[in-house]
Amino acid sequence: MPTPTPTPTGPLVLVTGGTGFLALWVITQLLRQGYRVRTTVRSLSKSAHITSCLHEAGIPSEQIATLEIVPADLLADAGWPAAVAGATYIQHVASPFPAHAPSDENELITPAREGTLRVLRAARDARAVKRVVLTSSFAAVGYGHAFEYEGADSERGFTEEDWTDLQGPREVLAYPKSKTVAERAAWEFMDDTTKESSAADKQKQKQKQPFDLVTVCPVSILGPALGKEDGTSFRTLLELLTGNAPGIPKLHWGIVDVRDCAKMHLLAMTTPAAAGERFLCIGEGALWMEDIAKVLRRDLGEKARKVPTRVLPNVLVRLVALVWPVVKSVLPELGHEKKISNAKARNILGWEWEYSSEQAVVAGAESLFKFGILQG
Repeated sequence: MPTPTPTPTGPLVLVTGGTGFLALWVITQLLRQGYRVRTTVRSLSKSAHITSCLHEAGIPSEQIATLEIVPADLLADAGWPAAVAGATYIQHVASPFPAHAPSDENELITPAREGTLRVLRAARDARAVKRVVLTSSFAAVGYGHAFEYEGADSERGFTEEDWTDLQGPREVLAYPKSKTVAERAAWEFMDDTTKESSAADKQKQKQKQPFDLVTVCPVSILGPALGKEDGTSFRTLLELLTGNAPGIPKLHWGIVDVRDCAKMHLLAMTTPAAAGERFLCIGEGALWMEDIAKVLRRDLGEKARKVPTRVLPNVLVRLVALVWPVVKSVLPELGHEKKISNAKARNILGWEWEYSSEQAVVAGAESLFKFGILQG
């Protein structure tokens, strides 16, 4: 007889946005490690999708049955007190990430900021939460600057000390602005909570705030999907594999595999020294989009027959953006080879990447075929 699957007995973890690419892998790893898990969705109609994805990840049915799925929307207070009730940890992964830039940047900024604050307020009011891990982004670190940490000649590279400069000389578009505003709002909330609590009870220094905050700032997340996934994380792969792109822009992308990123989220949740810290999440390094195209053609063969081979001059990309609005989002980053450090995560969390950038690219592309987004 097969060995029965043990019922999870670990602390309860709330994962927001349970249908998301990263959130599904965070849930998967939490269940594998014996945590009890609750996740939020905007609509309970998404529950079957989550269940299907966890089956794809190899989670036994008995464990999947222990997952709590509850409704909660980042734009409304309803549902959040119940969602956080009894949780020891919160993984706040949910955040809007559209494929195309909105006509009004506040369509992204408002839900990102207000949703983050809504989750933090619920955690504060619940009083049982020990730590919130917030999924921020490299978009909150490396944009808008007058300076560049570029190429192999840079000794420092971007670190957690850097913040996207919203008033800098280079344009910051809606998505990086939303992530920057949301993360800054989270840290400001923690400062305010500290002030409020210490004023109320100056003798209890250990109770300055009811929980601590850690932020994880991933670069572009690729790797295997657990279900039908055609969101923004896969948009570039889709454009390349369908041949929709007229050529390859000179873009340099930091990459981390979703499995490695999820692993960092769990370490950020449990490592005592992580309290009050932010961590850049990048794996092996970065690839030029030209290199990504070469990897697809090499490893996918006939499936990648439409992937372009021509590298576009920057001036041509700027012209294309006039008639193809989606291209506008890449203009501020053309030609910039950014160096990004993962030293802090390695030193404090003991985190190491397992999957190379090329493995993450290929796994992501194969998922598009596996789940029928693309036909081989």
